[in-house]
Amino acid sequence: MARRRVWVAGAVALVGWLVWAAPASAQWQIESKDGKANIKIGILAQPQLETLETADEQATSANLFIRRLRILFGGAVSERWSFFVETDSPNVGKGNTNAGPTSGIKESGDIYLQDAYVTYAQNEAFKIDAGMIMLPHSRNGTQSAATLLPVDYGPYTFLDAGPSGERVGRDYGVQLRGYPAKQRLEYRLALAQGIRGTEARNPMRVSGRVVYYPFGAETGFFYAGTFQGTKKQVGIGASFDAQGDFRAYSADGFVELPTFNKTQGFTVQVNWMRHDGGATIAALPRQNTWLLEAGYHLFGHRLTPFVQYQARDFANAAIPDQSHLQLGAVWWMKGSQRNLKVSVGRLQVAGGPTRTQALAQLQIYYF
Repeated sequence: MARRRVWVAGAVALVGWLVWAAPASAQWQIESKDGKANIKIGILAQPQLETLETADEQATSANLFIRRLRILFGGAVSERWSFFVETDSPNVGKGNTNAGPTSGIKESGDIYLQDAYVTYAQNEAFKIDAGMIMLPHSRNGTQSAATLLPVDYGPYTFLDAGPSGERVGRDYGVQLRGYPAKQRLEYRLALAQGIRGTEARNPMRVSGRVVYYPFGAETGFFYAGTFQGTKKQVGIGASFDAQGDFRAYSADGFVELPTFNKTQGFTVQVNWMRHDGGATIAALPRQNTWLLEAGYHLFGHRLTPFVQYQARDFANAAIPDQSHLQLGAVWWMKGSQRNLKVSVGRLQVAGGPTRTQALAQLQIYYF
């Protein structure tokens, strides 16, 4: 606990120093005299209110907590070498809503590394990322949490994260990435730790992804969940993930188009994923998931009603299928930097209760 307090105090002091030392700009950033090297710092804070009907449908759980609290560091050390480091402390203050001896106990918070990687860029067609990286499972699973359209990721997007020892889709490894064919294509091929097994004898984990962009690629490490209807963007992708007997496949599409002379716009995302843990990840039974997100951006891209639906279908008929539906709206006070999201939805388990969930989240993001 004392070590964590010292770490937080040091991080806060560094934020203050950078804000004081950096010249006025669109980012908290300092640069070398020749402009070829820089370091910048940012924050992501998401205070959130959640109410959730209990499993017996007789009461409602309520929580007021911090969904994410992150400090971000990034920059370049030369024209071809860059880096990114991000901490996280998720669900700070949230009371446990499950039954059992820990029910109601609040999450005390634990700061850890969420991302930590360096990137070498020979050119746009060939880049290498190495470190703790977000693996290319799917589009939704490779998006930035700061640019999501709804309140959060799909509830089944990171099904393999716990059983495979990931940290919310991240693993330790190296990745080849590029945007050839005049940035109409994207490829990602990653080699990662995965589950090491007894004496670390397991084969390495291999993940890959290809995307076709008719109007030009998104060339950042993370995808955007939405551009608030301001950008003409289409991407059609497919991914795979394998280690030993474990297999995962996905196909996805993303469309965002401005409308009415760019005063309005819409965003649509669809994802299909199949997981089969096999003997390597026995805790991950074979299943399919489907995700649909859609939003329409109104009033000069300031207000966005949205829908998010995800379903989970198990190959084993003895395991009940699940679905999750959320309807809500976003008020974009200043795009992804400041916004307010609210939603109401239903969580259903086949043969079980259908529970009502309500969410409200304020986001402050600067990087």
